[in-house]
Amino acid sequence: MTSVTSLFASVEADLYLLSENLKNLIGASHPILYAAAEHLFGAGGKRLRPAIVLLVSRATITNCKITPRHRRLAEITEMIHTASLVHDDVIDESEVRRTVPTVNSLFNNRIAVLAGDFLFGQSAWYLANLDNLEVVKLLSEVIKDMAEGEIQQGLSRFDTTTTIEGYLAKTYN
Repeated sequence: MTSVTSLFASVEADLYLLSENLKNLIGASHPILYAAAEHLFGAGGKRLRPAIVLLVSRATITNCKITPRHRRLAEITEMIHTASLVHDDVIDESEVRRTVPTVNSLFNNRIAVLAGDFLFGQSAWYLANLDNLEVVKLLSEVIKDMAEGEIQQGLSRFDTTTTIEGYLAKTYN
């Protein structure tokens, strides 16, 4: 069986650079927001989504050199995913994610929601600066679908009449 680590070997250095860049992209002027965002990106994680962006970038360009725009798209992807996890932890009242305390357990729900909103805002700003309307439309739809999926999940909690089609539609979002 092939491990995830070996699948990402060709972009390992790019993922390391991504982790460093994410801390610099936060740029929050408020110490609490900065501390919350730094905690999130310092917690690590699989970085699956940006790895896929980088792998596809490498596979679809002629000289196999990942450009700054590809890197920024990978960073934006991770920021959006991280923001969604922060909000998810608040909704689920989670105290720990991957053995690390959640932002809401370290600070409070209000700070966690604002930190997630801040990350969504930062990612939208960087996304707009890519000057690629198709990518902006696509990632905007992803964010909309994630929110819709969370609402569907919240409304169908403990609903034993949910159909498999309904469950799959909610899970897809």
